[in-house]
Amino acid sequence: MAMQNITLSPERRAEILRSVKPRRRALRGTAARVTLAAVLAVLLTFSALAAAVPALREALKNALGSFSQQSQPITGVAVEDNGIEVRPVAALSSSNLVRVWVEVQDKTGDRLSEDMRVGAWLEYPQDKDAIEVNGWRGGAHVVYYDEASRTALIEIDNIGRPITDGTEVSVSLSSFQSSEQITETVDFPREMLSATGLKNMTEDMGVMLFAEHIPLVPEQTPRELEGTSYARLSSVGFGEDGKLHIQVAFLGEANHSGSTLSSHATDARDTERYLGGGRCFQYNGQWYFDEVCDITPADLPYMTFSDLSGSYMLHDPVEGVWNFTITVETADEVVYHPNMQVGGARVEEIRVSEIGVSARSSSQGTVLGRRPTYAITKDGEKLYLTNNCIDSGWGTVLDDNDNSLPDGYGYAHDQWTFDQPLDPTDIVLLNFDGVDVPLQ
Repeated sequence: MAMQNITLSPERRAEILRSVKPRRRALRGTAARVTLAAVLAVLLTFSALAAAVPALREALKNALGSFSQQSQPITGVAVEDNGIEVRPVAALSSSNLVRVWVEVQDKTGDRLSEDMRVGAWLEYPQDKDAIEVNGWRGGAHVVYYDEASRTALIEIDNIGRPITDGTEVSVSLSSFQSSEQITETVDFPREMLSATGLKNMTEDMGVMLFAEHIPLVPEQTPRELEGTSYARLSSVGFGEDGKLHIQVAFLGEANHSGSTLSSHATDARDTERYLGGGRCFQYNGQWYFDEVCDITPADLPYMTFSDLSGSYMLHDPVEGVWNFTITVETADEVVYHPNMQVGGARVEEIRVSEIGVSARSSSQGTVLGRRPTYAITKDGEKLYLTNNCIDSGWGTVLDDNDNSLPDGYGYAHDQWTFDQPLDPTDIVLLNFDGVDVPLQ
């Protein structure tokens, strides 16, 4: 169950309030944790706007769900650029999870929307006592949009990267782009694929280049596409990099960042080749999408290419720089090192917090998050966690100073949330796919 979808009835809220143990930490700054009753009051005054817009206040309460007491209300912070003001209002953290909610208001126009794409991320130093790993992930999405005040409530998260209590987290936002778009499929003149010797772009052309994907110079094989007024072919064929490129240019109201149009290739030799690594770039005021496939001209007789399909963005992003720093308090937790074998995985570490459970295991092929999972409490209650998995994957350890680690060394990391806050010491056992892992 995703936290933003959890709602709390007045009866259940009162029950949790009666059962939650008092906090032992001293309050720190504006991002302090308070009792549940105080949080419910503070939710009414996160900002002047939130107090004035009941729908935003309610959306934040729903996003926090039953974890209000574990959250931090944030006040007194606002940054503005390009007519957009960003105000952080709350945060929720455990040792492998950080979630921050911000209000974003367009003060000069109507450029935001409920389905917009958000460029946002969190940055913070690695927990010095934890293993540095590159498998964590982050993202941002709109929780709610209030048309009357032109304000969105946005959640930004980082999952799987270890963090300690009291860490300063840098929150950055860079763009907001309405997702209004048109999708279509267009016939692709496949005879153009055999062109060779096309030029790749160079650094002096003013476009950022990446070693794994350097686009073709635009407009080397321009050609109209029948049946669409939104795109045409720009450069199609094999470049100096030896790779096949299908590059399109976007026209009219589709000439925006984020527009895409690409093909799918199937190899008759029983393997599939997806034209991966496509990138959007702007050159001389024109937006292009360059899709690349690592095949040779000798492969072409075995390849079948689909029609071009994609979506055209109808609005440019609103860009700017919105940065601020908050100090997070992580939820209370208990750490265990069971070193038990579960199928092909050795479970090395379990962290149980008020918010949920995270596990580290040693096998890439046996990710625990994909298995039926439940927890047992001291009272014998069984808590099913399978559908509450928020992270499941493999991370490669990053340690340039330890030459004893083999290349690609890493571990599986998995994380689940509870439906409601729990005392971490109440969990006495976890079960992964029928295998008990005692914790106490």
